[in-house]
Amino acid sequence: MTKSNSTSTLMELKLAVINYHDGDNMEYLQKNISRDACYTSYNSLTYKKKMLADAVTDFESYVAEGKDIAAERACEKAERIELELEQLTERHVADLGVYMVINDGEEWSMTVKPKSKASLASKLAAMQKRVA
Repeated sequence: MTKSNSTSTLMELKLAVINYHDGDNMEYLQKNISRDACYTSYNSLTYKKKMLADAVTDFESYVAEGKDIAAERACEKAERIELELEQLTERHVADLGVYMVINDGEEWSMTVKPKSKASLASKLAAMQKRVA
């Protein structure tokens, strides 16, 4: 099975799960499920990429220090992470595709809620009060 076939199969399965929640007034729930899936798979990808970067850094350090056994372990860890990263990427691509289907062609994007300045100001004031 090729990657595109497995991705479309994964999309079909994910759509089936979302469509399980079908009925009157379920559109909002379906959209939220698809959004949550994108958010979760995005975070998984981000976390795994950081793990890979750390493993590569460790590998480089061990090679430079001549620590062959540690370098081998770090290399094996990086290779395992790369395999996981492929699966997580496929998962995220499927989640993005499902999101587009559920949300009538709209693309998902990571939204970051800005921290309110009032909240930060009140935290700062509380800290200053404690140290005063």
